[in-house]
Amino acid sequence: MQDLDWPSIAERFKRLYTPAVNDVLDGHGLRHQFAHHSIKPLDATQMVAGPAFTIVGMSNSTMDLSARIGPRVIDSFVPHVVAAYDTMGNEDTGVWGELWSNGASKRGCVGAVVDGGIRDTAFIRRAKFPIFQKFTCPGDAVGRFNIVDFNCGVNIGNVRVNPGDYIFGDEDGIVFIPAALTLDVLEAAEEVSRKEDRIRDAIDGKRSLADLYTEFGKF
Repeated sequence: MQDLDWPSIAERFKRLYTPAVNDVLDGHGLRHQFAHHSIKPLDATQMVAGPAFTIVGMSNSTMDLSARIGPRVIDSFVPHVVAAYDTMGNEDTGVWGELWSNGASKRGCVGAVVDGGIRDTAFIRRAKFPIFQKFTCPGDAVGRFNIVDFNCGVNIGNVRVNPGDYIFGDEDGIVFIPAALTLDVLEAAEEVSRKEDRIRDAIDGKRSLADLYTEFGKF
């Protein structure tokens, strides 16, 4: 992960909105950088923004606690990251719960995107830990699911995500920015936002929509 001022970068992203960022990614020819709409925020008022800390697991019926690396994963979180959790299609487990949220938060993780299920939902809400997920489920991971790797390439909502890629999510969805393009995309998205503000002002001023389309090339 690059040594950048991640809190300031996150604040700048959170003044934006995912459609503006996705428009910039489209302009780079990266047209498949947003997660499938089945992954939704637990609280639509919260955003996530930060470099990806990736995790992948799969359905597994083992009851052998010595084979479980979840605690080591939690201990490996670093400040400012967003967990990106690939469950490889598991549909019967709450892979992320209250203890994961607490442990991740204490190590500086600022949110999670789980392509799968969560549990302890009321506790996560009360803790105000930002999380995006597909479903809630009471099923514990032991005997159903096991992590197999972390800090590796994963698939989240049909998007390939690598460690350090930038994650930005709001109520419209989640976009994934290749790590090397993070600052370029941020600056371009800020310009898109300024342009759209000018369009809104012009519409409020009763300008013709046809004229605005000619001037700005979009709405």
